[in-house]
Amino acid sequence: MDELTNTAPLVDPACWLPFTANRAFLQQPRLLNRAQGMHYWTPDGRPVLDGTAGLWCVNAGHCRPEISATIARQAAEMDFAPTFEMGHPLVFSLAKRLIQWMPPTLSHVFFTNSGSESADTALKIARACHFNRGEPKRTLFIGREKAYHGVGFGGLSVGGLPRNKEAFLRKPSIACAVSPMSSTSATSA
Repeated sequence: MDELTNTAPLVDPACWLPFTANRAFLQQPRLLNRAQGMHYWTPDGRPVLDGTAGLWCVNAGHCRPEISATIARQAAEMDFAPTFEMGHPLVFSLAKRLIQWMPPTLSHVFFTNSGSESADTALKIARACHFNRGEPKRTLFIGREKAYHGVGFGGLSVGGLPRNKEAFLRKPSIACAVSPMSSTSATSA
């Protein structure tokens, strides 16, 4: 049996779903098997309005042919280009276009991979900005009650969903280990 088919078993406890009562879900799974435009469909053919745009990832709608074709063309040329000390011309072109829509005081773009990463990155950029301006004590963030900002530590910390914070936002114990390979031996290898 192909691992990616929609055949039994339909759900498995090996897969944890975020912010979901997983035991209850396993007893009564709510499954989706396709999407088009503004809707998902269940395996038995019922449409479900996607009121959150695929968790804010498909604001233009699901499975639009022109978007799918563009993704396929780009993936055939280059499916990913890291932005750590490298880049692709399209990244710079898109950044320039986005800045034209922004207020003049916002003149930089930092691309991320997800909403959770975006929230964490925005918090870090804000802290770094104050630190670099000589205001390292400006560390307070204000969050809204019932707000959701992703599954990363930063997003959880400013989010307003107490049950999402309970297990994760205790002060962590952090120890940094020194690599057995020094930076000089790593570069000469």
